[in-house]
Parts: sequence; structure tokens; C-alpha cells
Amino acid sequence: MIEKFLEEDIGKGDITSDALLSDENAEAKIFSKEKCVLAGLKEAKNVFKLLELGVKTYVKDGDKIRKNATILKVKGNAKSLLSGERTALNFLSRMSGIATLTQNIVEKCKKINPKIEIAATRKTTPGFRYYEKKAVKIGGGIPHRYGLYDGILIKDNHIKIVGSINECIRRAKKTGKKIEVEVE
Repeated sequence: MIEKFLEEDIGKGDITSDALLSDENAEAKIFSKEKCVLAGLKEAKNVFKLLELGVKTYVKDGDKIRKNATILKVKGNAKSLLSGERTALNFLSRMSGIATLTQNIVEKCKKINPKIEIAATRKTTPGFRYYEKKAVKIGGGIPHRYGLYDGILIKDNHIKIVGSINECIRRAKKTGKKIEVEVE
């Protein structure tokens, strides 16, 4: 999947880097712009490794990091580094944002009910569900469902079409499968 994200951004090539650079090497540090729960490090690292760059990490996913903390250092061909920079930063930014928000919600809710679990829905960005659910787990939440295939969730749309909640439940039970049935 990471290859597809790189391909989407790079396309036929980084025309700016091709115009300005030849075979220069470069070194870059990625640091946090604010305090957060770090997530997406493995993915960012894999972006750079796919581009044959050297990567050194200073923290790990799940760490609470301060503003301006060094996350990783990348070394190698400057064109490759610049070509992968945005994709790597997108992973880190999006996943860390989700992990941080999840952890904030989990901590606030656990003050009221220590046994509570915060579950993430299927309302995710197309093509990015796996990574968003991973970020939720890093932040202390749990994934609710990954897709339509892993549990019956009866919603108002189903009830309107079928006619009643009781009939929906009867039909769901009729499948004979041992799966959780939930009504929203």
C-alpha cells in the first residue's frame, strides 16, 4: 500500500527535484511541531526505505513526545529524500493526530469510568482504514469493526427498509452464524 501512496505523489517523477538537483546527498531530521502521541513511525520509515534511504529513529510509536522532539533522521540521495518526504510526513501527521485525540478522549472518559472502552467506527478515509485503526489502537482505543464483513450492525436504514427492529433481529439470528449482533 505504501508503494501506491508514493506512486500517487511521485507519478512520472518529481519535476522540481529533477530540474534543480543531480546526484547530491542530503540529511534531514523530522521533528514534532507539537506535543503528541507518536504514530505512523513504521510507515514513515518504510517510505524512506523503499526509496533506498538510511533511516535512524529516536522514538517509537505510542511514545508521548514533546514539541520539537526529533523523531527520525534520513540520509541519502536528495531527490529520493524530497520525493518521499510528503508521504512520510502525511503518515506521521495523520496517524499521530488520531492517536493523540484518541488518547485524550480515553484519558478523560476513564476518569469517569475506569472500565470504559473507546471504540472507533468504520468512518475512515478510503484506502487508509488500516492505518487509522492502527493509530486508534496506539492511542488506547479499540477498533469497532473493520468492515461490513465482521459483525451485524442494525441501523435505522435497515429498520426502515425491513419494517421493524424485531424483524431485523429475527432475520439476523436466522443466518445461523455465531456473530455479534448490534443495534444502533
